[in-house]
Amino acid sequence: MVKLLLQQLFCEENIKIMVNVLLNYYNFDGEWAREKLTPYVRGKVLIIPLAFREWEINDEVSWQAIYGEGGEKHDNIMRPFYAYGIEPSDIKWLDYFDKSADHTAELADADVLFFTGGMPEKAVARIDELGLRAAIQNFDGVVMGASAGAMLQLARYHVTPDEDYAEYGLYDGLGLVRGIDLEVHFLDTELQNACTERATGDLGLPVCQMWHEGGVLVEGNNVVTMGQVRIVK
Repeated sequence: MVKLLLQQLFCEENIKIMVNVLLNYYNFDGEWAREKLTPYVRGKVLIIPLAFREWEINDEVSWQAIYGEGGEKHDNIMRPFYAYGIEPSDIKWLDYFDKSADHTAELADADVLFFTGGMPEKAVARIDELGLRAAIQNFDGVVMGASAGAMLQLARYHVTPDEDYAEYGLYDGLGLVRGIDLEVHFLDTELQNACTERATGDLGLPVCQMWHEGGVLVEGNNVVTMGQVRIVK
Protein backbone atom coordinates (compact mmCIF):
# COMPACT_ATOMS: atom_id res chain seq x y z
CA MET A 1 0.00 0.00 0.00
CA VAL A 2 1.26 3.39 -0.95
CA LYS A 3 0.35 6.58 0.84
CA LEU A 4 0.35 9.71 -1.25
CA LEU A 5 -0.04 13.29 -0.15
CA LEU A 6 -1.70 14.84 -3.18
CA GLN A 7 -2.50 18.18 -1.61
CA GLN A 8 -1.85 20.04 -4.86
CA LEU A 9 -4.53 18.01 -6.60
CA PHE A 10 -7.44 19.23 -4.47
CA CYS A 11 -9.23 22.54 -4.76
CA GLU A 12 -8.37 24.95 -1.97
CA GLU A 13 -12.10 25.58 -1.48
CA ASN A 14 -12.59 21.97 -0.37
CA ILE A 15 -12.07 22.69 3.31
CA LYS A 16 -14.56 20.16 4.65
CA ILE A 17 -12.97 16.89 5.66
CA MET A 18 -14.90 14.00 4.18
CA VAL A 19 -13.83 10.37 4.15
CA ASN A 20 -14.42 8.70 0.79
CA VAL A 21 -13.83 5.10 -0.19
CA LEU A 22 -13.58 4.28 -3.90
CA LEU A 23 -13.87 0.61 -4.80
CA ASN A 24 -14.42 -1.74 -7.72
CA TYR A 25 -16.67 -4.30 -6.15
CA TYR A 26 -18.28 -5.61 -2.96
CA ASN A 27 -15.09 -7.31 -1.78
CA PHE A 28 -13.75 -4.75 0.69
CA ASP A 29 -13.84 -7.36 3.45
CA GLY A 30 -10.65 -8.77 1.93
CA GLU A 31 -7.29 -8.49 3.66
CA TRP A 32 -6.14 -5.97 1.05
CA ALA A 33 -8.63 -3.41 2.41
CA ARG A 34 -9.61 -4.27 5.98
CA GLU A 35 -6.66 -2.77 7.84
CA LYS A 36 -7.17 0.64 6.24
CA LEU A 37 -10.97 0.64 6.37
CA THR A 38 -11.55 -0.72 9.88
CA PRO A 39 -11.41 2.75 11.52
CA TYR A 40 -14.07 4.04 9.12
CA VAL A 41 -16.58 1.26 8.42
CA ARG A 42 -18.70 1.37 11.57
CA GLY A 43 -22.10 2.44 12.85
CA LYS A 44 -25.22 2.66 10.71
CA VAL A 45 -25.01 2.05 6.97
CA LEU A 46 -27.35 3.31 4.26
CA ILE A 47 -27.00 1.46 0.96
CA ILE A 48 -28.00 3.65 -1.99
CA PRO A 49 -28.66 1.66 -5.19
CA LEU A 50 -29.47 4.40 -7.70
CA ALA A 51 -27.19 3.45 -10.61
CA PHE A 52 -29.46 0.69 -11.91
CA ARG A 53 -30.31 0.20 -15.58
CA GLU A 54 -33.94 0.80 -16.57
CA TRP A 55 -34.19 -2.48 -18.45
CA GLU A 56 -33.24 -4.29 -15.25
CA ILE A 57 -35.23 -2.28 -12.69
CA ASN A 58 -38.25 -0.13 -13.48
CA ASP A 59 -40.68 -0.51 -10.58
CA GLU A 60 -40.94 -1.62 -6.95
CA VAL A 61 -41.35 -5.29 -7.88
CA SER A 62 -38.20 -5.40 -10.01
CA TRP A 63 -36.32 -3.33 -7.38
CA GLN A 64 -37.21 -5.86 -4.69
CA ALA A 65 -36.18 -8.74 -6.96
CA ILE A 66 -32.68 -7.28 -7.17
CA TYR A 67 -32.10 -5.39 -3.91
CA GLY A 68 -34.82 -6.55 -1.53
CA GLU A 69 -34.23 -9.22 1.10
CA GLY A 70 -33.63 -12.46 -0.79
CA GLY A 71 -33.04 -10.47 -3.99
CA GLU A 72 -30.34 -11.23 -6.53
CA LYS A 73 -27.75 -8.73 -5.24
CA HIS A 74 -28.90 -8.18 -1.65
CA ASP A 75 -26.67 -10.62 0.24
CA ASN A 76 -23.59 -9.93 -1.88
CA ILE A 77 -23.76 -6.22 -1.07
CA MET A 78 -24.52 -6.76 2.63
CA ARG A 79 -21.87 -9.42 3.27
CA PRO A 80 -18.66 -7.33 3.43
CA PHE A 81 -20.06 -5.09 6.15
CA TYR A 82 -20.37 -8.05 8.52
CA ALA A 83 -16.58 -8.41 8.55
CA TYR A 84 -16.43 -5.00 10.25
CA GLY A 85 -18.82 -6.03 13.01
CA ILE A 86 -21.86 -4.29 11.55
CA GLU A 87 -25.13 -6.07 12.25
CA PRO A 88 -27.80 -6.59 9.56
CA SER A 89 -30.19 -4.47 11.63
CA ASP A 90 -27.83 -1.51 11.25
CA ILE A 91 -27.89 -1.66 7.45
CA LYS A 92 -30.74 0.11 5.64
CA TRP A 93 -31.55 0.47 1.95
CA LEU A 94 -32.73 3.59 0.13
CA ASP A 95 -35.61 2.48 -2.09
CA TYR A 96 -35.98 4.79 -5.09
CA PHE A 97 -39.53 3.57 -5.70
CA ASP A 98 -40.78 4.07 -2.13
CA LYS A 99 -42.58 7.39 -2.50
CA SER A 100 -43.51 7.49 1.18
CA ALA A 101 -39.92 7.35 2.43
CA ASP A 102 -38.12 10.37 3.86
CA HIS A 103 -34.79 9.89 2.12
CA THR A 104 -33.23 12.99 3.68
CA ALA A 105 -33.94 11.56 7.12
CA GLU A 106 -32.46 8.23 6.04
CA LEU A 107 -29.24 10.01 5.07
CA ALA A 108 -29.15 11.96 8.32
CA ASP A 109 -29.48 8.78 10.37
CA ALA A 110 -26.53 7.05 8.69
CA ASP A 111 -22.83 7.00 9.55
CA VAL A 112 -21.84 5.40 6.24
CA LEU A 113 -23.35 5.90 2.79
CA PHE A 114 -22.67 3.17 0.26
CA PHE A 115 -23.38 3.68 -3.46
CA THR A 116 -23.74 0.51 -5.51
CA GLY A 117 -22.59 -0.17 -9.06
CA GLY A 118 -24.23 0.31 -12.42
CA MET A 119 -24.22 3.52 -14.48
CA PRO A 120 -22.94 6.55 -12.54
CA GLU A 121 -24.65 9.28 -14.55
CA LYS A 122 -28.02 7.63 -13.92
CA ALA A 123 -27.35 7.64 -10.18
CA VAL A 124 -26.42 11.33 -10.26
CA ALA A 125 -29.62 12.14 -12.19
CA ARG A 126 -31.74 10.22 -9.67
CA ILE A 127 -29.98 11.90 -6.75
CA ASP A 128 -30.97 15.25 -8.24
CA GLU A 129 -34.49 14.03 -8.95
CA LEU A 130 -34.86 13.05 -5.29
CA GLY A 131 -33.38 16.36 -4.16
CA LEU A 132 -30.53 14.70 -2.26
CA ARG A 133 -27.46 16.35 -3.78
CA ALA A 134 -26.96 18.93 -1.03
CA ALA A 135 -27.56 16.40 1.75
CA ILE A 136 -24.95 14.08 0.27
CA GLN A 137 -22.42 16.83 -0.39
CA ASN A 138 -22.77 18.00 3.22
CA PHE A 139 -22.77 14.52 4.73
CA ASP A 140 -20.27 14.38 7.59
CA GLY A 141 -19.70 10.63 7.70
CA VAL A 142 -18.05 8.12 5.40
CA VAL A 143 -19.08 7.86 1.74
CA MET A 144 -18.27 4.57 0.03
CA GLY A 145 -19.02 3.26 -3.43
CA ALA A 146 -18.23 0.43 -5.80
CA SER A 147 -17.65 0.92 -9.53
CA ALA A 148 -20.29 3.48 -10.57
CA GLY A 149 -20.69 4.24 -6.87
CA ALA A 150 -17.05 5.29 -6.76
CA MET A 151 -17.12 7.24 -10.02
CA LEU A 152 -20.13 9.36 -9.09
CA GLN A 153 -18.22 10.70 -6.08
CA LEU A 154 -15.72 12.41 -8.38
CA ALA A 155 -16.03 15.96 -9.69
CA ARG A 156 -15.57 14.74 -13.26
CA TYR A 157 -14.77 11.30 -14.64
CA HIS A 158 -14.41 9.32 -17.84
CA VAL A 159 -16.04 6.09 -18.93
CA THR A 160 -14.31 3.43 -20.98
CA PRO A 161 -16.38 1.60 -23.62
CA ASP A 162 -18.01 -1.60 -22.31
CA GLU A 163 -21.40 -3.31 -22.38
CA ASP A 164 -23.06 -0.11 -21.10
CA TYR A 165 -21.13 2.52 -23.06
CA ALA A 166 -20.53 2.44 -26.80
CA GLU A 167 -17.79 5.04 -26.65
CA TYR A 168 -15.45 6.95 -24.39
CA GLY A 169 -17.11 9.84 -22.60
CA LEU A 170 -16.76 12.45 -19.87
CA TYR A 171 -19.36 13.05 -17.17
CA ASP A 172 -19.89 15.25 -14.12
CA GLY A 173 -20.15 13.64 -10.69
CA LEU A 174 -21.08 15.02 -7.29
CA GLY A 175 -17.70 16.60 -6.59
CA LEU A 176 -17.16 14.86 -3.25
CA VAL A 177 -13.64 13.92 -4.34
CA ARG A 178 -11.56 16.25 -6.48
CA GLY A 179 -8.20 15.95 -8.15
CA ILE A 180 -8.29 12.33 -9.35
CA ASP A 181 -10.06 10.15 -11.89
CA LEU A 182 -10.58 6.38 -11.87
CA GLU A 183 -10.24 3.46 -14.27
CA VAL A 184 -12.43 0.87 -12.57
CA HIS A 185 -12.38 -2.90 -13.17
CA PHE A 186 -8.89 -2.52 -14.53
CA LEU A 187 -7.42 -5.52 -16.38
CA ASP A 188 -4.50 -3.75 -18.05
CA THR A 189 -6.10 -4.00 -21.49
CA GLU A 190 -5.02 -1.91 -24.45
CA LEU A 191 -8.41 -0.15 -24.50
CA GLN A 192 -8.32 0.69 -20.79
CA ASN A 193 -4.80 2.04 -20.99
CA ALA A 194 -5.70 4.13 -24.03
CA CYS A 195 -8.72 5.60 -22.25
CA THR A 196 -6.64 6.27 -19.15
CA GLU A 197 -4.11 8.14 -21.25
CA ARG A 198 -6.84 10.12 -22.99
CA ALA A 199 -8.47 11.02 -19.68
CA THR A 200 -5.25 12.36 -18.18
CA GLY A 201 -5.12 14.82 -21.06
CA ASP A 202 -8.81 15.66 -21.16
CA LEU A 203 -9.17 16.16 -17.41
CA GLY A 204 -5.65 17.16 -16.46
CA LEU A 205 -5.81 14.70 -13.56
CA PRO A 206 -4.00 11.53 -12.51
CA VAL A 207 -6.02 8.36 -13.09
CA CYS A 208 -6.08 5.58 -10.51
CA GLN A 209 -6.24 2.25 -12.34
CA MET A 210 -7.88 -0.15 -9.89
CA TRP A 211 -7.66 -3.91 -10.29
CA HIS A 212 -10.37 -6.16 -8.79
CA GLU A 213 -8.71 -6.10 -5.37
CA GLY A 214 -7.91 -2.43 -5.42
CA GLY A 215 -9.35 0.76 -4.01
CA VAL A 216 -8.65 4.30 -2.89
CA LEU A 217 -9.24 5.87 0.53
CA VAL A 218 -9.50 9.67 0.58
CA GLU A 219 -9.52 11.72 3.77
CA GLY A 220 -9.12 15.41 3.12
CA ASN A 221 -5.95 15.77 1.06
CA ASN A 222 -4.63 12.33 2.00
CA VAL A 223 -5.04 9.69 -0.67
CA VAL A 224 -4.20 6.12 0.27
CA THR A 225 -4.24 3.34 -2.29
CA MET A 226 -5.35 -0.09 -1.13
CA GLY A 227 -4.48 -3.35 -2.81
CA GLN A 228 -3.53 -3.28 -6.48
CA VAL A 229 -3.74 0.25 -7.86
CA ARG A 230 -1.56 2.05 -10.40
CA ILE A 231 -1.58 5.84 -10.66
CA VAL A 232 -1.05 7.28 -14.14
CA LYS A 233 -0.25 10.98 -14.47
